[in-house]
Amino acid sequence: MASNVMGGVRVELLRDAAESHGRDRFSCPGAVWDLLLELGETFGWRPAGTTYLVPPKSKVTTPARQNYQAGDSLDYKRVEAEDAIAWASALEDSRHSPHFIAIVSARSAAVGGGASIDSLLSLIDEFIVYVYGGAFTFATAAD
Repeated sequence: MASNVMGGVRVELLRDAAESHGRDRFSCPGAVWDLLLELGETFGWRPAGTTYLVPPKSKVTTPARQNYQAGDSLDYKRVEAEDAIAWASALEDSRHSPHFIAIVSARSAAVGGGASIDSLLSLIDEFIVYVYGGAFTFATAAD
C-alpha cells in the first residue's frame, strides 16, 4: 500500500471524542500508518487485534479479531481503548530510543512526497496524542 504525503491512499481514524473540543479525526498516508505499526511492535506493543464494526441488531456477541491492515471506507475496523493506549505508550517509548531517528530516517524515503524528517516526527507525535485518547475506528480514504 504505497503512499506519499501529498496524495494516494490515506488511513483515516475516527472516534467520538469524549471531552469537549477533543480530537475526533486523524489522517495519515498509508506508508506512515505502516511505520506507526512497525515502530509500535518494535518497541513493545503487542497488538490485541481489531474488530469490524458490528451492526446494532447483529447477533454476533464476540466479533472475530482482525489485523491492522486498513480496509476500504465500507470496512472500518475498531481498535479498543486498552490496545490504543498500549500502542501510544510503545510509540512514546520509541521516541526515547537512540535508534529512533535512524529508523524514521531510513523509512522517510518510503513516505515520499518530499516530506522532511521534522514533518514526519510531528505526524508521529500527533498520532501518539490522538491514540492516547482511546478507542477509534479506521479505514482507507483516497485523496
